[in-house]
Amino acid sequence: MTHEEKYIIFAERRFGKSSILRKMEADGQKGFIPIYKPIEGISSPENVAAVLLDRVKEMNLIDEGLFKILENFYNKTTELVEEVKGIKLKKLEYTWQKQLFYLFKKLIEKHKDKKIVIMLDEFSIFLDELKKDEASNVIGFFRNITFEKEFKNIRFVYCGSIGIDLVLDKIKKDGHNIGDPLNHMYKHELQPFTDDNAKYFGKCLNLGCKLKIPDELIEQICSRANNIPYFIDIVFDKISKAKEANQKAIDNAFEEILDDTKGKESIRHFYDRIENFYPNYKISVYILNYISLSTQAVTEMEIANNILTNTTETDRIEINEEIERLRNDGYLFRIIKGGERLYDFKYSLLKLWWKMNKAY
Repeated sequence: MTHEEKYIIFAERRFGKSSILRKMEADGQKGFIPIYKPIEGISSPENVAAVLLDRVKEMNLIDEGLFKILENFYNKTTELVEEVKGIKLKKLEYTWQKQLFYLFKKLIEKHKDKKIVIMLDEFSIFLDELKKDEASNVIGFFRNITFEKEFKNIRFVYCGSIGIDLVLDKIKKDGHNIGDPLNHMYKHELQPFTDDNAKYFGKCLNLGCKLKIPDELIEQICSRANNIPYFIDIVFDKISKAKEANQKAIDNAFEEILDDTKGKESIRHFYDRIENFYPNYKISVYILNYISLSTQAVTEMEIANNILTNTTETDRIEINEEIERLRNDGYLFRIIKGGERLYDFKYSLLKLWWKMNKAY
């Protein structure tokens, strides 16, 4: 099994991650059985085992007789492996591990010639909401499953709007030695539409809303929205409520998005993610504040000098680490010019919002 067969899909909120996974489940592919389940808000590993069993039943992946066997096993599983007659569960410490082990085993037996793809949406948020020892056990269990020979047809796709690396760092800092539990997985960052796809999407919205917006204005909307489908859709929705679809209506729509700090189209989650998950979030805020006030990319030296004039609670090493974290997490992009590293916001929409609402 190669690492390309197990994926982590990550991107900011509202980039369409969940829609892609739902589409994968709905369409399927020959030789695969996709099982999609959002797990944000699930409070324990035990509940994950329960909801996955329910999802398998909903999808009719097992017949009624087998489901009764599974359900009976779930109800009777104890902390003692030896009490589970006729089933080799190896050395599994927790009830939920035994339940999932048995569920995966029965799915493989039922669908011998197919690969079972378990897609867990908002997996990183789920991990973060667990106790750190529970999160460590969950990530370790799923990793071990993928290395078990008898489970070679089990695949996992972890999806999240919070970078899973940030959550794993918190688990490690809590004293849990989890190593690198994702080194067998391929990380795929979901990107905005290409120019052509964004324009096509805009034309579809234009047709559906019957707005009759000229192509040049559709292209402008896509460009100002950085080809992010969610914000293109929001702008079209706002324009559809205006008296006339013109330049003023477009400007007003973007002004509402940029001015909003709490509504459904708010970009505030970019800030909240830093505040809640970044180990040196104040330094990251300093970095983004400074860059947002510049009309062009700025050098790493300029960023560092500015921060060091505002605080003595950091140094160049920490600043460099936070810049790299922001870059890896989709906030910044980097260019090399004249041997120097220069940085700017990855999305101009975020840069405008940050300058308007956060910079000082």
